[in-house]
Amino acid sequence: MSQIGWNCIIMEKPFGRNLQSSNHISSLFHEDQICRIDHYMGKEMAQNLMVLRFANRIFGPIWNCDNMSYVILTFKESFGTEGCWGYFNDFGIL
Repeated sequence: MSQIGWNCIIMEKPFGRNLQSSNHISSLFHEDQICRIDHYMGKEMAQNLMVLRFANRIFGPIWNCDNMSYVILTFKESFGTEGCWGYFNDFGIL
């Protein structure tokens, strides 16, 4: 992550596999750099980032290569929740 400017990471649960790994993840960032969400709450916003960037007179002038190095969106799931009971039994759900 950049040493200058503002960095933010948006994390969806689980926040680690146990308390130790969760605390380790939290130690890598300042609390004001971590946004914790459920993926369905952020889904529509992620789908509309380009619209927000080009159709909004406020964001258009500042969301450009002079002010932002990059935006990374990582979606690791390629499946639904079918068969995920073992996962939820191990990690829980919020």
